[in-house]
Amino acid sequence: MARPGIQKHLDIACLLRCPHCGEPMHARQSDVACDQGHSYPVAAKGYLTLLDRVPALKGYDRAFFEARQRIFQAGHYRDLMDQVCLQVRRALGNVDGVGTVVDAGCGEGAYTKAVQAACHSLTIGLDLAKDGIQCAARGGGEERWIVADLASIPLADHAADVIVNVFTPANYAEFSRVLKPGGWLIKVVPAANHMRELRELVQERLARKTFDDHGVAEHMEQSFGLAERISVTQTTPVAPLEATDLIKMSPVAFNMDEDSLDASALDSITVDAEILIART
Repeated sequence: MARPGIQKHLDIACLLRCPHCGEPMHARQSDVACDQGHSYPVAAKGYLTLLDRVPALKGYDRAFFEARQRIFQAGHYRDLMDQVCLQVRRALGNVDGVGTVVDAGCGEGAYTKAVQAACHSLTIGLDLAKDGIQCAARGGGEERWIVADLASIPLADHAADVIVNVFTPANYAEFSRVLKPGGWLIKVVPAANHMRELRELVQERLARKTFDDHGVAEHMEQSFGLAERISVTQTTPVAPLEATDLIKMSPVAFNMDEDSLDASALDSITVDAEILIART
């Protein structure tokens, strides 16, 4: 048997489909392969890359994901994370046996790990950012980590009981394909006051001065249906080093010189989000 970090990925080969041709995959000694001869090794550090080419993603680097990890560990997103886990537990309530949860756009894996700990599910984190997946895979754990493109999710039809999609773009056609009948989509979107204090700090440099939700809820309802909407708001004090991490981890501050921003002015932060729930 392979090392645990490799074996746990080989164990889910039956849930995968080839990113190159879409064929089912099977496990070999240390990789997964399809009958067309396309193969993908499991990295020794405990993740699987199901892409023929990993793109460079500006801003989404190791420093970005490590800053996110520290902010999550500090508890600034605790209320939202707890509510996401609660909704996943609800979704798995009628599932026989161990449910399968996919975190689509998992980044450094904070929500993935929280769901795994709360629900003891078979939990898979997907993200296009290799740095994020590498960050997530540190320390072992039961979660599976896959570098993948949500434009063509390398999972079999009806592989998942729940898809979680937090603060990241969705692919509703792929989500519908991957979810089992009766499966749940749990999507988290920012609300009007999300990161309000940080936005105020960089306000003069923003091209768009006011909050715009881009009609995400309406688009989801048209594409997938919408069963519930749950609001979560939490404001917490921010320590000086955390203020620097908040600036590093926020796309709002991408392309800005961090040293030119007065991090000391950021003494609190608001997480304001809406959880959108749909069922197939």
